[in-house]
Formats: sequence, structure tokens, C-alpha cells
Amino acid sequence: ESGKVRHFGVSNQNPMQMELLKKYLKEDLIINQLQLSIVHTPMIDAGFNVNMQNDPAVVRDSNILEYCRLNDVTIQAWSPFQHGMIEGPFVGNDAFPEVNAKLQELAEKYNVTDSTIAIAWILRHPANIQPVVGTMNTERLKDITRASDMELTREEWYELYRAAGNKLP
Repeated sequence: ESGKVRHFGVSNQNPMQMELLKKYLKEDLIINQLQLSIVHTPMIDAGFNVNMQNDPAVVRDSNILEYCRLNDVTIQAWSPFQHGMIEGPFVGNDAFPEVNAKLQELAEKYNVTDSTIAIAWILRHPANIQPVVGTMNTERLKDITRASDMELTREEWYELYRAAGNKLP
């Protein structure tokens, strides 16, 4: 009421949690912060594996990606360079040779860094996801923002997805 909060959002909530919270709010929930990176894609995997009998077909988040898109909730991708909750970055990590080779290949093609390509991958998704990059290094921020000036092709997006170890049916 005093104007100190302009917008409301949540973090790591599934659709039913959001619906329950909305029942008690006058304001709209317009943001959900969810973990997403090239190597952490469960909200995307389930959509590719509908009616399949494999692990990626298991819907663990109650279709949060689709819910947010249908309800005009912006997804903010936290930890876009991480491969787990606290395990560290996958970019430049020897444990992820295929995805890093593809990141490097595309970085050379577009004359940017591999981190820029990792952000461009998120920005290419049609849900208009906003990455939360978690850096205060101005040079890195300048570099990463170059992702907004480029668009990976669909083929490149899928090549990165598959290089991260994801299978397509």
C-alpha cells in the first residue's frame, strides 16, 4: 500500500504452490525464479519426453514451464552456469567435455565467450526466460549481455542441449 513493492514473485514453486499463494494475495505473481542451465533442464526434458517410459519423462515440477507461459509468469533462470545446486560451474569444467566443446565452437563462430553462448541458449527459448547471472564483475556482465544481440539457430540450440547429455526421443 505504501508503494515499496512494485511486483511480486516466488522462487522454486510449482503451479499448485503458486495457486495456493495467489488465493491469499491481491497482487499478481509475475515471476518465478527456477534453476535452469544447459546441463540442468528438467523443466524442458519432460516436454520432449511426453508419453515415454524413461527418466526424463517424469514430471517433477508439475509442468511449471507450461504453467508460467500460460499465466504470463516470467521465469528467471538462476545459476545458469551451474550443474547442480552447489557443485559449481559446468562452463570450463573438464567433467563436461562435450558441452564445453560445443560452447567453445559456437563462441568462436560468434566471436563471444562460452558464457555468452550459455546465456544465449537460455534466451533462445520461446518462454522469454530472464537469466540471473550472479556476477558483479562488470567485464563479465558486459560480455554476457552480448547474448541479447545474438540468436542461436534452432539447430545450435538442440546441439547444445544434446551435447549436455540430453537425449531426444
